Amino acid sequence: MNRTSYISSALLVAMLFWASVVSAQNQEAQAAGQGSIFNRLVEMLDEMTDEEKAYARSNWLVAPAEYANGHDHPASYLITPNPAPDTQQKVECAACSSAYLLRFFGEQADGVELYHSETFPCKYEGGAFPRCFKVFFEEQHKNYTTAYYTGTTDDLKNAVSKGVPVIALLLYNGRSMHYVPVVGYDEKHFFIQNSVEKYRNVSDNKAYNEKLDIDKFDAMWNLPFESCQRLFVIVRKTE
Repeated sequence: MNRTSYISSALLVAMLFWASVVSAQNQEAQAAGQGSIFNRLVEMLDEMTDEEKAYARSNWLVAPAEYANGHDHPASYLITPNPAPDTQQKVECAACSSAYLLRFFGEQADGVELYHSETFPCKYEGGAFPRCFKVFFEEQHKNYTTAYYTGTTDDLKNAVSKGVPVIALLLYNGRSMHYVPVVGYDEKHFFIQNSVEKYRNVSDNKAYNEKLDIDKFDAMWNLPFESCQRLFVIVRKTE
């Protein structure tokens, strides 16, 4: 492994470990005075055991590909109808996003129950690694496909305009990584069905409960690590 790859991997596992020790209830209190995200992650790397590093690497994700399906999307698009989101209690956002997609495809699922089941994959103390979607949908359910991509906001609009909610990984408040189903957009905003109640800023629309300015969304989506910058996951049902 060359030095660049090593540093990228090291920072990645450091980020994952840091996320695992900062719970949803006390993130803001613990983050105060910790310094920049970058410096804190470098510090946390030294505290991981070899076993923790190996687990993080093996459960991270299938390397994302650049999304290259063109920009043929309409100026605005909203997926309707779409399911109401679960409300997570702690760190269940990956499972809530997974359950949301299952309900969209007509299956019954509860995200909080799913996360705390023995079968939901790739979990760690602070949530679940992005590879959980591939394992959950392709290996456990088998009649789904998943694809991991990176791209621009135009790429994400194009993906959403195909009519299926897209899972994106955002960084809230500069410190909390969070999976969200993106269900629409217009010329100025992305529309989200958020499983965290405090992030919801729309109460009068059943199709989405959070509206983010595109520039703000892009800043939150552009995580400070190359391996997860502007990451989104497309799930499709094969049967």
